[in-house]
Amino acid sequence: MAKTPIKAIIWDLDGTLIHFSIDFIKARRNVIALLKKKGIPKKQLSIKKPILENVRISKEIFEKQGYSDENIETIIKEVDDTVIRIEYEAANKATMIEGIDAVLEFAGVNNLKQAIFTFNTSENAQISLQTVNLLHFFECIIGRNNIVNPKPHPDHLLLICEKLSVDPEEVLVIGDTGRDIEAALNVNAHSIGINTKISKYTKKESFMKADKIIQPHEIPDALIQALRELL
Repeated sequence: MAKTPIKAIIWDLDGTLIHFSIDFIKARRNVIALLKKKGIPKKQLSIKKPILENVRISKEIFEKQGYSDENIETIIKEVDDTVIRIEYEAANKATMIEGIDAVLEFAGVNNLKQAIFTFNTSENAQISLQTVNLLHFFECIIGRNNIVNPKPHPDHLLLICEKLSVDPEEVLVIGDTGRDIEAALNVNAHSIGINTKISKYTKKESFMKADKIIQPHEIPDALIQALRELL
């Protein structure tokens, strides 16, 4: 790891701090039904594709069909609202990653600022954290609804750094996907990967570039020790 002492930790949420059991199949089905209703041919959509991929394909079709930017944005907003409703259901059922509260308490005792960057909305992220009684640890929560370019784009982390009044080099990013680690690399922040099942299927190459990789069963001890080394 780099030697610059850290002043803040920016956490991913789902899979890192909490178990967030969203019904992805239900979300994809609902989004596909909406996009078909808006005129996208069934053959262009697939429940096997991520929602963002189905939306990207649909946007290209809308553009070719001459839809105005305003109409396209309205449809995308409807898609997002559909997903948000399902995320809300999951947020109210969130459970805490075992041992993570001890890590958050250690960070607090050592005067480290803490924040969340998530692909959830900030509102649903807050509900999740309230559900598991962890909300009080965080100074800010920035979701996809608060930023034009979400992670791994630098803007997501840079906005949080601005709000926390820290430089990226003074930040430790902790997450369980390649997208989280890639975001840290993009701003030259420290990074720790939590090697959950999720991280094995999303941008594994980026994930393996983390400064340190910790197994879930090593929480909290190994993660606290990693923080000690960065203070």
